[in-house]
Amino acid sequence: MADPMSAFDALAGRIADIERRFAGLGDDLAELSGTASDETGLVSATVDATGVLTGLNLAPAALRAGTEGLAELVLDAYRRARTAAAERVEERTEGLDVELGAGLTDLFGRPGDFSALGRLEETIGRLGRLDDRLPGSPA
Repeated sequence: MADPMSAFDALAGRIADIERRFAGLGDDLAELSGTASDETGLVSATVDATGVLTGLNLAPAALRAGTEGLAELVLDAYRRARTAAAERVEERTEGLDVELGAGLTDLFGRPGDFSALGRLEETIGRLGRLDDRLPGSPA
């Protein structure tokens, strides 16, 4: 039978490894943006990683397109900026879903594999019994 503390340490180590792999990802994504211009180059838009519009620049000539034409130019630039941001997010996160999935599968088993719960319950039980034998453990 494996030492429960070793199993617990191994679990804690794997969780720490997953945390290290994803450290800073949130900050990276918060700073990520995409900027693009419409087909004519008269309007440029900037969006954040979630696609929220954060900047819009109109060349004076864009105003000559009229309200409907200007709206089309803005939407075109916005769509292109969203695509650019999505591509940057994809580049930054490429493979992370596989890493996270593999790490979690190692820890908890595959979906529908409830034997991991049994192993977890067994480990918790062993840790409890070990804790009961330690000096100064709560009554």
